[in-house]
Amino acid sequence: MSPSNHRWTAIATLTVVATGSQLSPATARADLHNITYRARIDALTTGSQASFVINGGQTNTTNLPSMPGNVFEANTVLPDPQQAGLRIVLHFPYSANVHCEIDVDDNVFTQADQMVRPALGNPDPNNGVLQCGAPLPG
Repeated sequence: MSPSNHRWTAIATLTVVATGSQLSPATARADLHNITYRARIDALTTGSQASFVINGGQTNTTNLPSMPGNVFEANTVLPDPQQAGLRIVLHFPYSANVHCEIDVDDNVFTQADQMVRPALGNPDPNNGVLQCGAPLPG
């Protein structure tokens, strides 16, 4: 094979490899995980809220049902289940047993059950809070 034919063969081979790699899916792509957040307050409250990670470091906040035992549920998709976080806030004068749960791909990833008692006039940002999973981004 002449040097010029050898060069063209090498160029053609590189072109086929480069083109083929662009057409096939990337094997290094991160898997996505289905995340389910659940929160339940076992007492009558008003103004209680849940904040949770939705994607890209963003959060969403929603009011929780005021009737005892009603379950709040939200779903999202995250590339890393370690990023999943749920923060439940009760306001004074209400105190209650609070349940929070984070499921990843239909399996319980983390959960907590705790009595939450906010204190009147306490300036601590974690006053009346139950945190599950990762801390929420600032």
